[in-house]
Amino acid sequence: MGNCCSSDVETKYAVGGERVGKPGVLSASSSMAREAVQAAALVTGSNMYSSWVEIQVACSGLKTADTFSKSDPMCVLMELTKNGWREVGRTEVIANNESPSFVKKLRMLYNFESVQHLKMHIVDVDQHHDAAKVAIDKCNNLGDVELKLSELLTASDRRLQMPVMHTSKKDSKVTLTADEMSAAREVITMQLSGTGLKDVEVFSKSDPFLEISRATEGGPYLPVFKTEVKDNNLNPIWAPFTVKATQLNNGDPYRSLRLRVYDYEANGAHRLLGEATTSAVKLKELVDGGDLGLLDKAGKPAGSLQVRMFDVEVRPSFLDYLQAGTEISFMVAVDFTGSNGNPADPRSLHYCSPEGRPTQYEEAIIGIGRVLEAYDTDKIFQSYLFGGKSRVPGAVVQHCAPLGPGGNPACQGINGILQAYRWALSEWALSGPTLFTPLLRTAVAQAAQPVPHLQYHVLLILTDGCIHDMQDTIDTLVEGSNLPLSVLIVGVGESGELKNMEVLDADDTPLVSRRKVKASRDLVQFVKFSDHRNDGEALAREVLAELPGQFLDWVRTNRVPLPQRPPASVPPP
Repeated sequence: MGNCCSSDVETKYAVGGERVGKPGVLSASSSMAREAVQAAALVTGSNMYSSWVEIQVACSGLKTADTFSKSDPMCVLMELTKNGWREVGRTEVIANNESPSFVKKLRMLYNFESVQHLKMHIVDVDQHHDAAKVAIDKCNNLGDVELKLSELLTASDRRLQMPVMHTSKKDSKVTLTADEMSAAREVITMQLSGTGLKDVEVFSKSDPFLEISRATEGGPYLPVFKTEVKDNNLNPIWAPFTVKATQLNNGDPYRSLRLRVYDYEANGAHRLLGEATTSAVKLKELVDGGDLGLLDKAGKPAGSLQVRMFDVEVRPSFLDYLQAGTEISFMVAVDFTGSNGNPADPRSLHYCSPEGRPTQYEEAIIGIGRVLEAYDTDKIFQSYLFGGKSRVPGAVVQHCAPLGPGGNPACQGINGILQAYRWALSEWALSGPTLFTPLLRTAVAQAAQPVPHLQYHVLLILTDGCIHDMQDTIDTLVEGSNLPLSVLIVGVGESGELKNMEVLDADDTPLVSRRKVKASRDLVQFVKFSDHRNDGEALAREVLAELPGQFLDWVRTNRVPLPQRPPASVPPP
């Protein structure tokens, strides 16, 4: 759940940022503001696994909007936000052409944890208008294409051909081709040290940490990384760290970087010791020797920095694995223990209101499931309940039972899960205790099954309280850390019995089994539903933020090669 930047420092050792407040809301009316928003997404989104993609657009058979010639088309890329459609970018204008292939690519940031709805708005631009500045509503509409970005990125060859809507020509088509920018695959491992830093303490020495920020176009510097704090040290050697090139400098090795060294203060009012500006290219040159001089606020020398390591590695990205056919298999488990309250009571977490409002469990399933649904090819999801007892006389408590009828856990799509959940509320009584181990053993068994293609399993557990098999749960998670599996836990309700979930979400302290075996990686993400009540999109963003990173950790820990890409399809005539 960590992020790389934080101004809310809980301890000096977490100054590199395990917790971060919400980034400020910035207007997207200028390129500077848009870049600030995108930089914040790179820092906080998907645990830094967001990627820049470029979309190339070609059209065929567009209608003619001009009287004496063919149309002069331009494509405008728009993304749906809570406030409506927002322009992301536009191509050039191609004059007098009903089947244009635009040269300028449309660039946008891909976030796995969000459903990104796009519109390709094709317009006819009059020749006397400046294409870069013309208001879209002043142009003739040639048609639209709407899609989800995930549909394009998971399509064969990342290529889609779609019919144009809102046009009088039935044979108008748009062909979209997406590519991940090459810099998105570059990972930089760096280590910095300082010499002769300024001492601002009276009875001890400074406690320095380093902040790296990148320049925006014509705007302020945006923080992208902070190191740990070195106590009482004027010649610190900070630990090596790894960042994506897109995070560090937006993929531009010549972009200006600002390095600032601060003296840590527990109240957050850190004191600037010195700063310098440089670039990734210059930092790499300093590996062979040389110093980067620091200046204090008065412009006086304040020590220097050295680059002890600067390695650039090209790694397959999360998108590369998706494109190569990796499938994300989604499983869900719903808490049917008695602590949820009688479903007939309006205070119950399972209460189904006459107005048709979804329960908290349904809100979580919808918000998270809508994102993961796009990456599961057959849309069949295994769904379970735990802690419930069938209303059949003599039934015993079940800790991993199919959610729907017929003893089959398979549900068709998110709507199938919701239907099964409503059925279960009428057929099962709430009971207890709360045990996770049977669910986890089922997920581990599924993840261990050999399959003909790469498959990664995601178990979503929705629960309202403390579990009663903590050590067994930890043991099973340690075993599962070697398998293609992530476990997402959403704590519903206002229960104070969710502290154990934070232990399972081992961001800081790895899980250790009773046999003293340490988990090979972090595979759990825990989020409180109450933090995002009535906002399924925000809930999904936080719950799924670590998933791409957990997948890539598993890939690298187990040295799973990138699957052979399917042969390129022949473009349609």
